Formats: sequence, C-alpha cells, structure tokens
Amino acid sequence: MTTFNHGQFSVNLPILEGKNYDRWSKQMKVVFGYQDVMDQVINGVVPITATSTETERALHKESKKKDFKALFIIHQR
Repeated sequence: MTTFNHGQFSVNLPILEGKNYDRWSKQMKVVFGYQDVMDQVINGVVPITATSTETERALHKESKKKDFKALFIIHQR
C-alpha cells in the first residue's frame, strides 16, 4: 500500500500485484470517483481541433489536468 495525501485526504493506495486485480480495481474506482477523475480514466481526453471554441479549449485543459491527476494516483508507489 502507498499513502496518497491530497489536502486533508489521506489514503493507503493499493498496489496492483497480479493476483489482487479485483480488489485493486474496486479500490481504485472509489479513489478515482472521490478525486473526480473517473471520466478521464474511462474516456480519456477528447482532442481539440483548430476550430474548437474557447469553451471547448477550456474544457480540454481541465480534462487534461484531471487525466494527469489520475495518472499521478496510478503511479504512486
């Protein structure tokens, strides 16, 4: 387990070790839901185009932040 501190939130994150996938998956879904990054884990980041509006660009930027946050959580050791 790895401790992840986010503001006042602290949790021991499970480490995926092959045989513990079911438990790890359930625990990570809860963490991703709590951290509001589950959409990025499931859907990834939708690319923007040259014709994207400012609103779409702002949403893309926020989506990328959440994607990096999810990756940060996954890579904690």
